[in-house]
Amino acid sequence: MTAPQGLAQLFQYKRWANQELLALGAASQGALPADDYRLFVRILNHNYVVDRIFASHLQGLPQTAYQATNTDATPELATLSEAVRASDDWYAQYVGGLGDAQLAEPVAFRFTDGDTGRMSRSEILNHLVVHGTYHRGAAGRILVAHAVQPPRDSLTTFLHRLEPDRRW
Repeated sequence: MTAPQGLAQLFQYKRWANQELLALGAASQGALPADDYRLFVRILNHNYVVDRIFASHLQGLPQTAYQATNTDATPELATLSEAVRASDDWYAQYVGGLGDAQLAEPVAFRFTDGDTGRMSRSEILNHLVVHGTYHRGAAGRILVAHAVQPPRDSLTTFLHRLEPDRRW
C-alpha cells in the first residue's frame, strides 16, 4: 500500500467512526443528563469545526467561517451529523486524489488565535485523523459515565468489517 492509499484508508475509517459515534449519540440522548449530552455534542462539533478550518487551508482559501475552534451555539446533533458526513465525504474524495508530491507540499496558514503555521498536506491530514480519534474518545467517555457502551471504533474493527476475509 502506498502512503496516499494508506492516508485515504484512514479517512475512510474516520468517516465510518464518526458516523458510528454520532448514531449512538442520537440513540442515547435519553440516557445522558442534558449538560453531558450538550458536552458530547460540543466535543464532536469542535472536531467538525477544526476539520472545516483545515479544509480551507488545504484548498488555499481564506478561512472566514470560524473565529474559534468551536461555535458559540451548540448545533442539534442531527444537523451536526449531516454536516460531519458531508465533510468526511469531502475529505475522503480529496485525500483519494492526492499523490506523494501533493502530500509533501507545504501549506502556510493562520490559526484562529492569529498565530501562523506551516505544515505539509500530509502532516495536516495526519493531524486531523489523530485529533478526531482523541475527541471521539473523549465523547465516548461521556457515554461510558452513563452506562452507554461506546462503539468499537478501532481501526482493526473497521478493517475487519470492510474486509471480513481478513479474519482467518
